[in-house]
Parts: sequence; C-alpha cells; structure tokens
Amino acid sequence: MAQPHDPLNLGFKTQVEMDADIDGPEATGRSTVPDPVDAILAAYRVPGPWQRMKATGVSNRIYATHDVVLRVATDHDDAIVDALTESIAAPVARQAGILTPRLIAFDNSRKLVDRPFSMWERVRGETLGLLNLSTEMHEQIWREVGQQIARLHDRVNSCSDPNGYLDRPEREMRLDLLLRRFADSGHGKGDFLREIERLILDLSPFVSSRGGSDCFLHNDLHESNIMCSSQGKLLAVIDWGDAGWGDPTLDFAAIPFAFISVALHGHGTTEQLGQNPEALIVWDHLQNALDDAIEDPAYGVPVAEYRRFLDRTHRTSR
Repeated sequence: MAQPHDPLNLGFKTQVEMDADIDGPEATGRSTVPDPVDAILAAYRVPGPWQRMKATGVSNRIYATHDVVLRVATDHDDAIVDALTESIAAPVARQAGILTPRLIAFDNSRKLVDRPFSMWERVRGETLGLLNLSTEMHEQIWREVGQQIARLHDRVNSCSDPNGYLDRPEREMRLDLLLRRFADSGHGKGDFLREIERLILDLSPFVSSRGGSDCFLHNDLHESNIMCSSQGKLLAVIDWGDAGWGDPTLDFAAIPFAFISVALHGHGTTEQLGQNPEALIVWDHLQNALDDAIEDPAYGVPVAEYRRFLDRTHRTSR
C-alpha cells in the first residue's frame, strides 16, 4: 500500500509519527495494517490520503482521511454485534437532532474485508477523557450531554430493527449477590459492608417499583464517547453500539458521578425519568463500583458520596 502523504499540508502524520501514537503489536509499520484501507476507500470513492488513528476502545480499528472516519470491527467478542447495533441506532439518533456524526456507509457484505465496517463524517475534536479542561468546562459539557439525551429520550419514538440488532439494556437487580461477591473477595470488611447493605436496602423499594415507559438509550455515555473541541465545546456523542430500548435513567450509569447533578439538570424532564431517578442512578453506580472493586481493590465504593447526593435531592431517607 502507498505511504500516507500530505501534499495539501492538512496535518497528516508520517508513518513513523503514526507508529509512535499507536500501542500494541500493530504499531510496527504499514505492512501490519490488517485492513485493505485503500481498497475500501476506493470502493466508496473517498479520496485520500489516510492515516491510522489510535482507538480509545477495543471494538474498532480506526482510520481517517481529512473528512471521513473508517471503523473496522476487531476480533473482540462484542465488536461485530456493536457494529450492527450502531448501524441502526446512530442514524435514528442523528435524525432526531442529536449531535452525532453522519453515517456515510455501512458494509456487512464481507467482500472487501471479513467483518463489518462503517464510514462516518469526521468530527475534528477529541474525546472528553483526553482533554485537560477545568471543572467548570466539564460541568457545562455534561449539562449539554444531559440536554442531548433528553432530546433522544423524547424524540425517538420508534426505530426499525427487523433483524433485532438493537441491545436490550437492563438493570442488575440483585446487588445483594454482588455485595456477597465483594465480601468474598476480601476487599470489604465489617462496618463498611453493613453500610453498603443498608444503602441497597434503602434503594431497593425505588428500584423494584420503577414505573414509566422505556426510552431509546445510548447506554454507554462515558468520557471516551463524548467528542469536544479543545476549548470545551460539545461536538458529538459517538459509539452507539450499546443502544436500545430501556429505562432512561440507565443513560446516567456511565456518566462520572461527580457530574450526575449537572447532567440531570441538563436533562430536566422528571416525567421521562420517573419519580425517583436519583435512587436508580445511585443503584447503577453502586453496581459499577462493586464490579470494579471486586476486580481491583484500588477502586473504592464511595458510599458516603452516594448518601450525600441522595440527601441533597431529598428523594430517599437514610
């Protein structure tokens, strides 16, 4: 394949510079690129040059021209399923007015490469997790993300999915069993375990009695799926591979807990989220914290922070 070149001075890196940006065994030169990028771009009449991009996740290998991003599914267990889900969900979200890149093409024919690939309008920014922004700028971004997901929950009322590609987001209901695993791991002791147990008991009535209709969810709103400018402007919500119909409060499960309040303020629609959204959100964050702490004791379970949040909202009692 031809080496990348930059005759128009568009900022493309040399192969040596690209290799320095890429981790792992694929960072050894163009000969190791596992995808026929030139052939794919030619088939869709996308002009080069192109460069290889460093992925923030594990489901795609990513390449980009000046205007287009090419994502090719990896061998990760969820990669192909996520690609199929995203091909359905992202266009529907964009049509509803959500800030997300335009899907230019999706190909699951396996003719050019033995896996699905997609081509997207390129958003020239960076993921939020890689930007060094002030707390105030983070708060503004997450408030705007809250506005985006409110729009998603309100405007997407149907989504054609004849092949059943969309996910079915569900909440883990048995945190008592997860707490037992946490205790068995040896990472939690005595009074702290009892604090978590009391929190689970206090939240359980709100979780078990959750009412309201399901909404269309992104279902993976962490920092690596939020694209921003270096000045902190929200540019896009990306990676729709976990999208589907479910409880709208699940869209807050991956948002950093420190920014839940501003995201809720941005969302602003209590009717969609139900009567006690804070209780359900804390439940989901507690699940994630216990899962992380079981795997690595360096992760804490911030029970006191959850309690302070609930006390501020006056939604549940201690």
